[in-house]
Amino acid sequence: MKKLSLVVPSLMKGGGVPSVARFVRDTALNSGKYDLNIISLCMSSREDTSLQITNPRTWIRGAAKKTGEWEGLPYTHVGANLGELEFQRYRKRNVLTDALRGSDIIQVVCGSPAWANAVVGLDIPVALQVATRAKVERRMRDANPKSVIHWFRKLMTEITDRLDAQALCSVDAIQVENQWMFEYAKKLNEYRQIDLRYAPPGVDGDIFHPLKTRDLAKCSYILCVGRLSDPRKNVTLLLHAYARLSHKLRDHVHLVLAGSSAPDVSFWKKVETMGFRDHIKFVEKPSLDELVSLYQNASVFVLPSDEEGLGVVILEAMACAVPVVSTKSGGPDGIILDGENGYLVPLNTPEKMADRISFLLENYSLNIEMGWKARKSIEKRYDKRIAGDVFVEMWDRLVF
Repeated sequence: MKKLSLVVPSLMKGGGVPSVARFVRDTALNSGKYDLNIISLCMSSREDTSLQITNPRTWIRGAAKKTGEWEGLPYTHVGANLGELEFQRYRKRNVLTDALRGSDIIQVVCGSPAWANAVVGLDIPVALQVATRAKVERRMRDANPKSVIHWFRKLMTEITDRLDAQALCSVDAIQVENQWMFEYAKKLNEYRQIDLRYAPPGVDGDIFHPLKTRDLAKCSYILCVGRLSDPRKNVTLLLHAYARLSHKLRDHVHLVLAGSSAPDVSFWKKVETMGFRDHIKFVEKPSLDELVSLYQNASVFVLPSDEEGLGVVILEAMACAVPVVSTKSGGPDGIILDGENGYLVPLNTPEKMADRISFLLENYSLNIEMGWKARKSIEKRYDKRIAGDVFVEMWDRLVF
């Protein structure tokens, strides 16, 4: 068997990237063609595996590695040199090169492309699965820098943007999750041949499956799942949309938030001010079984994000035959057919989001019908078995 090295930034952090990595892992193992070497790269400025400018004890040692276990499989976590500087985490280092030794192909799974720079140029084919660009992902955070640290972060984004472009022009194959990223990568590579595909990850339709019967009289909550401390998730938009629902609906339908991190303090202060504390619940780090149950029993799933490379949580909700209302935030635009298998609303329009949520809550037959159309969309295009074939075919072409 060939050896595939799966390289992922901060594998244990949670969120969309590890979810995609899980899909890639399962695809490789189920193919029967590839052994896996799983590598996690440091994302934080204060990693104990990194050489830190502010920690002289790490200067002689340099970037280091440690091992761990991820869902029953071993992995190696690799630090960086001068890890406080973001761009250093995207550079090659000996400890990472050693960890990749013997690989037949490298598959990088990341949010923005710059991470691939750490593994290109090693005479090993590199495939890059990517969601977005750092500059796009951070545009709201960097819009109005007010302090030295904010200006520093903005500078790091500018450097990373150049490294994003460099990576996209250096790898051997690219899998993107949305159309705008496809067009951007295509333009950068217009003078060279590259295997570039719209290849979103799939979900396990056996795990994420519908209930035999959804009783909407008992499904009495709106669900949102994500890393809700991330400003890009814009959970405040959902709060304002919820406030626009009629009193009758709010008395019957509550709001359930779930994910690896809760909304920040300012969100909960708004909740208190608006008098909704008894209407909103946060479920921290639900287990897989808990997550599936949350999806299955929801009335509607809502994604209020400002920017999404894909939106794996949308796929999971749709697989459970729950209708989705999402902002037009990038990735969802290519998944949802507005009015067919879900609804898309413009960014920052709580009144339009509230209108679509209300419509689905008040029209039981439409809710059920749209949910089943969403499930059919998953079965046709986004089930992991179908989506995984694209990745295996690409790996085979690069390796054999």
